[in-house]
Amino acid sequence: GLRTRGLAAEAASIQAGARSIATAIQEHALEIGGKLLVMGGYGHSRVRDFVLGGATEGILSDLRLPVLLSH
Repeated sequence: GLRTRGLAAEAASIQAGARSIATAIQEHALEIGGKLLVMGGYGHSRVRDFVLGGATEGILSDLRLPVLLSH
């Protein structure tokens, strides 16, 4: 895992409320002092993105901190 490689990492459950998922994720990362957001960038069907929201697309369209995407 990340901790064995010397990286501080933890899972967190956050509430988006009225915010988009992309905004909620980035704002939480900034609130806890995050300097880099690492996330998987997976392709989904247009229907799934419409229903769930395209978090990856949303983050890339409104960057608030550096992002590393891994596919």
